[in-house]
Amino acid sequence: MRKNFRYNVIFRVLLVAVLLTLLIYFLLVSKNYLRSTYFAIFLIVAIIEFIWYVDRSNRDFAAFLLALLQNDFTTTFSETSKGQSFNELHSAFNQITQKFKTISSEKEVQHIYLESLVEHVSVGILSYDEKEKIHLMNGALKNLLNKPQVLYLKGLEGIDKRLLNTIRHIKPGENRLVKIKLSNQLLQLSLHASEFKLHAQYYKLVSFQNIKNELDANEMDAWQKLIRVLTHEIMNSVTPISSLSNTLYEIIEKENKKGTLNQDTIQKVLTGLDAVKSRSAGLQSFTEAYRNLTRIPPPNFKEVYIKDVLKRIETLLRPNLENVDFRIAYDDESIKILADTDLLDQVIINILKNALEALEDSDNPKILITVNSQEKTKISITDNGPGIDEDKVDQVFVPFFTTKRGGSGIGLALSKQIVRLHNGTLQVESVPGQGTSFIIEL
Repeated sequence: MRKNFRYNVIFRVLLVAVLLTLLIYFLLVSKNYLRSTYFAIFLIVAIIEFIWYVDRSNRDFAAFLLALLQNDFTTTFSETSKGQSFNELHSAFNQITQKFKTISSEKEVQHIYLESLVEHVSVGILSYDEKEKIHLMNGALKNLLNKPQVLYLKGLEGIDKRLLNTIRHIKPGENRLVKIKLSNQLLQLSLHASEFKLHAQYYKLVSFQNIKNELDANEMDAWQKLIRVLTHEIMNSVTPISSLSNTLYEIIEKENKKGTLNQDTIQKVLTGLDAVKSRSAGLQSFTEAYRNLTRIPPPNFKEVYIKDVLKRIETLLRPNLENVDFRIAYDDESIKILADTDLLDQVIINILKNALEALEDSDNPKILITVNSQEKTKISITDNGPGIDEDKVDQVFVPFFTTKRGGSGIGLALSKQIVRLHNGTLQVESVPGQGTSFIIEL
């Protein structure tokens, strides 16, 4: 048989016609019923095969549609076996299959691209449906909440109930600020929500961003502006008072030497002037201390070994560390950082002095400094002192705030400002009764 479909059809029609003719001849003319039976069987087989052959195009079309339905784009159809009309049909099938294959490939590439993009962004992203089943929880959110993949929204209840309640009730387009404590670290999360529908399925999308550093930076800027104004006004008032009290003091002393003034009066005036002078000097010194928060010099950066910095500070404070179990642990002793060593020394010394003061009443005082470097260099200074009350942890970097008698309240505020000038962060983690850790990231 020839490959051409038309010739194959003609051949089969002629074969059926011949078999039908022979059947009629042997059945009606020659009365040979045995041969008639044979030809009848041959005729039935030929007709069935003819129908099967002609119906093959329908089977090919059904196979084509089924392959598309099952996203199977590997099925191909021969374009050179049945004549021009069927070859064109099969060519169209193959082109459509290839088009769907290209669309599917592009869709898969786009899906992988979007997944990579969502995982790469630093903003935490959460998506869940109306049954609170979580469909997306990117890496940034897992790291932020220190939580692996969660199947349902209720799984976040163990982190903070207020956070879960905010996620559930935040409205689309709304921004909410939530303050939570996670792993002894304070987080100030900014939440923004939106909602959408895909194939009649409702989804809610919530973004999370820890803005504590930005809030701290704005707060420090506000404090600096306030301190700058206050110190300016105070110094403008105190300086002439101090100068005038000195002048009056000198005049009284001169007049006293001449003997023209009553001694009792002189003594009272001198006592008053001395008090004014003393308090003016004290107020000037007090104001000058707070002015330092706005007078930090620009850092002079240079590359230094962190080991050399800590060894120098340990030598400097060695007399204060005699009764303390003091240790330094490095992941790598060759870690280098870009820093102004004078300013960085001041930060670490401030923190160590605070730790030493916190350990004054401890039976077994310990201070541990750990240094490791991954994306950033982290310096953790931990003591086993009494810790800081939970309601005071987020205030330790506020200027003027202090928990020590006679403290000025500028040491940690100044330290945070210095670390900020190094494009780093300074955080505190504390558990009452267990100890406190100050963490510097540069």
